[in-house]
This record gives sequence, structure tokens and C-alpha cells, in this order.
Amino acid sequence: MATIANSSASQHWNYFLNGLEQASNWPKTFILFYTSSSIQKAMLTTFLLNGVIFLGGQVFLETLYPQSSLFGCSYVSLLGFPAYIALLVINGKFFSKVAEKSYQIQSSQQKQKNTTSVVETMASTIFTIILYINSGIFAALLVKIPFIGLILSFLMNCIITSYYCFEYQWIYKGWNIEKRLAYMEKHWAYFVGFGLPVTVVTFFLSFLRSGAVFSLIYPCFIIMSMMAAPKATTTYSQTLASGANAQSEWTLPNSIPFFYPVRKMNDFVILVVRLLGGVHADSIVSEKKLASLKQE
Repeated sequence: MATIANSSASQHWNYFLNGLEQASNWPKTFILFYTSSSIQKAMLTTFLLNGVIFLGGQVFLETLYPQSSLFGCSYVSLLGFPAYIALLVINGKFFSKVAEKSYQIQSSQQKQKNTTSVVETMASTIFTIILYINSGIFAALLVKIPFIGLILSFLMNCIITSYYCFEYQWIYKGWNIEKRLAYMEKHWAYFVGFGLPVTVVTFFLSFLRSGAVFSLIYPCFIIMSMMAAPKATTTYSQTLASGANAQSEWTLPNSIPFFYPVRKMNDFVILVVRLLGGVHADSIVSEKKLASLKQE
């Protein structure tokens, strides 16, 4: 029976479909692309960098030099990983332009000035990087679970992908990291659906090809996330089952703490940084405590 903590599986299925639908909003994405020269320039640049140069370079090397290697590394790995790291920095500049312009168009107002400090502070940036790394490690570890590991890792990648897509919107709204994670846990079915298209395209590719394809299509999903609005997963808007139906109704939790292991991994990394006397370690801890207090 549906309770405050649970909703029917059919409702969660609808939330999932709602996320999938909003991650397939290509018509409005194309309209926004054609109406904004800033978005056009940024997206065409990322297409050139990630699609033509990075991905094209991998295909070129694998086609002409399939067995060639240097120091035990293939040409693709030897050239691909440094290029991947460099593009992480370069892409961010253009992704931010797409996100900022999309947010301005959707909200009809300039980006809030008080939100930029969240991104610009070193402590917040380091904490976000730790979150990214630990989320990726956790998703990779899930694969090791017998029988269901691949499915769990796939679902976790859907969640992580959704976080990437919505992060800019939440930063512009002034949400701290803990609030973003808690929000995703309360709308898990929606975010699994929203992250599904990108995950399907990238999950089964090699690491470098996955990174290239993700960076290629990511700006489109940033735009879609700016237009998206998750449905609430609460029992206040639903009719509770009663009688015989209540006994047979299959329910699922409204909130799943799938970031709990990641939070614990973050705590461990921060503890190690503090013990080693890392730069701004106390600032990182303060950032985390401040986020938790705000969430409470």
C-alpha cells in the first residue's frame, strides 16, 4: 500500500517516463540552438573539438595503426588520455556558455550574482571534483557485484549523467551540493529516465570514446535540463489504495539514498586530506558542513 515513504510502482514508472520524455525534447533544443548565436558558436566549437578532432583522431589511429604501440601503450591511449584531460578544461568554458545562455532564455533574467561564488571558491570546486571521482569509482565497483552488478552500474550512471546535466541549473539557483544530491534521491525515478538516453549511447563504449561522445552530445542535454521540471514524488497528490487493491499493490520508495556510499567515500577522502595537511583542507570540511546545515 502506498504510504508517505512509498508510492506505487506505476507512479514511479510515470516519473521515469516523464524524465525520459524531457530528455528527448529535441524540437525545442533545436529551436533554442537556431535562435541563439552564442549557443551556436559554443556547440559548433565543442562538435569540432570532440567530434572531429578527438573522436575522429581515435578512429583514424585505430584504422591506420591498429597494432602499433610505443612503450607498451597503443597510439590511441598514448595520445588520447592527454587530449581527454586537456579537453576537460577546454570543454568547460563552452559548456558554461551554453548553460548560461539557456538559463537566461528560460528564466528571462540574468544569472544571479550570488551563485557564482559557489563555483568560484576553491573549496567548492575541490569538493565537486571529489564527488565526481567517487561517483565514478562507485559506479565502476557496482559492476563487480555478481548477476546484477552491470544493471546497478548502468542505473547509477543514469543518475550521475543526470547530475551532470542539471548541475548548471542548480548552481544558478544557488543550490549547495547536499541539496542537489538530496533532491536527486527524492526524484530518483525521474533522473534515471532523464539520464537514460546518454547512458545508453556511452555506457558500452571504451573510456575514451565514451568521453568523446558524451562531450559531443552533452550541450544538448544541458539545454533540455534547463527546460525540464521533475514531477513531485509525494503521496499528497495520489489516491491511496484500499481494500483488496492495497494488498496487491507493488510500491517503491519515494527516496533512495544512492549517494550514501559516495558521501562516505567523500568523507574518507577529506579525512585523508586533513591528515596529510592538504591545502585548504579545513575550508573543504567547512564547505561540506555548511551544505549540511543549509540542507537541514
